[in-house]
Amino acid sequence: MEKSFFEKLLDFYQINEDKYRYINREIDISSFINAHNFNKIDEAVELVKKHVKNNSKIIIYGDYDADGICSTSIISKMLLYENFKADYFIPSRYLDGYGINNEQAKDIINKGYNLVICVDNGVSAFEPIKLLKDNNIDVLVLDHHEILDEVPNANVILHPMYSKYGDVATSAGFVSFIFSIHYLNRFDKYLSILASISLISDMMPLLDYNRDLLRYVLANYKVGEFLPIDLLNNNEKLSEENIGLGIAPKINAIGRVLEERKAKEVVEFLISEDKEHQLNYISFINEINEQRKELSKEYSDQIDFKGNKCICEITDAKEGLLGLIANKLMNKYMIPCLIVSLDKEKGIYKGSARAPEGFNIVDCFSHLNKYFEAFGGHAQAGGCSIKVENFDKFKKEFEKYCEKHEFTPKKKDTIDISLKDITHENYDILKSFGPFGEAWKSPPFKISNIRTNALTYSRDLNHIMTNISLSSKIVGFYMPKSKIEPLNRIDIIGNMKISIFKGKSSLDFQIQEYSVSKN
Repeated sequence: MEKSFFEKLLDFYQINEDKYRYINREIDISSFINAHNFNKIDEAVELVKKHVKNNSKIIIYGDYDADGICSTSIISKMLLYENFKADYFIPSRYLDGYGINNEQAKDIINKGYNLVICVDNGVSAFEPIKLLKDNNIDVLVLDHHEILDEVPNANVILHPMYSKYGDVATSAGFVSFIFSIHYLNRFDKYLSILASISLISDMMPLLDYNRDLLRYVLANYKVGEFLPIDLLNNNEKLSEENIGLGIAPKINAIGRVLEERKAKEVVEFLISEDKEHQLNYISFINEINEQRKELSKEYSDQIDFKGNKCICEITDAKEGLLGLIANKLMNKYMIPCLIVSLDKEKGIYKGSARAPEGFNIVDCFSHLNKYFEAFGGHAQAGGCSIKVENFDKFKKEFEKYCEKHEFTPKKKDTIDISLKDITHENYDILKSFGPFGEAWKSPPFKISNIRTNALTYSRDLNHIMTNISLSSKIVGFYMPKSKIEPLNRIDIIGNMKISIFKGKSSLDFQIQEYSVSKN
C-alpha cells in the first residue's frame, strides 16, 4: 500500500509521529526560558547592572553583518527599556575589519568607557581585551564564533558551547536575546524577532531551541506591531522565506556596499522610537539593497566561464560583494568558485569562495596553505588573503586541485509524489513541518513521467504554466516550449508554493529542475 503524503514527509525527515507532535508542540514562554541556561549568566547580568546603577559609560561593540547588527540592537534596546542609553559602535568592513582591534580598544580607553560589551565578536580578541582590562575596563563577551584552545581574559563570556547552553550552534543574536531575558526578567517580543532574524541571516541550524524560538515568533507576530520589521518586510506576513530573502539581505546591504561606518545607522533604525525617522530611512536601506543586487549581478555577469572545473577570477568589486558573486556563479555552474579583489593598501588579494556539496573548501585551502596570508571557513564557504605576487601560481594550483578532486554534485533527496498530491490539504501538512532552513530544508518533490505535449505555456511560450485544478498549477520559469516539448516525457523536481496574482491565490508546483524520463 502506497504511503500517505504525511508518511512520506516523516520518512524524509527521519522522524516518527511522536517526534512530529513534539516539534509541533505549543511553545510556552516560561518553559522556553527555563529549558536552557548559560553558565555564569547571573554574573553577566550582575556586571551590567552594576555599571548601569553607577551610571558608567558603556559601549556595545558589534559587527557589520545582520547578526552583529541585531545583537547590538538587542542589547541597546534592552538597556533603553531600563532608561539607560549606552553607546554602540559598528565597525566598517573596509576601514576596521572584523571584531574589536587594538586601535579601537585604545580609542575606547581614551574616551573613558567603563564597560565594553562585545557582541558577535570577542572570543578571539586576546590583545584588545587584555589592553582594556589592563586599563581597568570591564568586558562582557556575547559571541558564538569558534573558540580556540584559550579564551580572552574578559570578565564574563557567554557562548553557546563554552558556556554549555546546548549542542546546537546558534547566533550571537540568540545569545544576546537570552541574556536580555535574564537582565529584564521577562521575554520581550521585539527582541525575540531580532534574534530570529539573526538565526536565519547567519544560517544557524533550525533545530531544538533555534527552531522553537523561530516557531514562536512566526506564529505570534502580527503585521502592524513593530514598524521597523513591517518596513523591512514590506508589510507582509512574517515568514522564514521573507526573513531570509528580504529582511536579512537589507540589513546586511549597508555593511556590504558602503565603505563608511554607516551600518550603525541600521541599529538606530531598529531601536529608535522616532517613526518619522524610520519611515524616511527605509528608502535609503532599500536603495542600498538594490545597489547590492545590481552590483552582484553586474560583476557575476562579467566573469567569463571557460568550461573549467572551477572559477578563480579577479574582480574590482568591493570585498563585501565577493561572497555574493561567488555564490551566484557557484549556483549557476555548480562548481567551486573563488572570487578575489585587490586590497591596495595592504597589497593583497582578498577572496571569498563557495562550493557545492561534495567539494570541501577548507580541505582545498589547507592543501594550498603556503600561498595564503590567512584563510578560514567551512566546507562550502571560505575566505582567504593572498599576496599579489603569489596569485598566478596559486590560481594554477587551485585549478589543478579542482581538476584532480572533481566531484559529482550530491544527489538531492526527493519525495516522489503525483499530480493528485498537489492539494491545499497537503500544502497545509507540508507547512506543519516548517519553519524550514539550515539543517531542516524544505523537501523537494519529484513528479515522474509528465507528458510534455500535455503542458501549456505562457503567451510568449517561454514559461510552463499548466493548470492542474481550478486553484493549482505547475509553473516552470524560463523553460520554453521549444526546449521542453521535444523531450516527450520529463521528470520534474520542485516545491509547493502559494502565489497571489491580482488578488487570486494559487497553489503552484514550482519546477526547480527537469530531466528526461528514463521509462
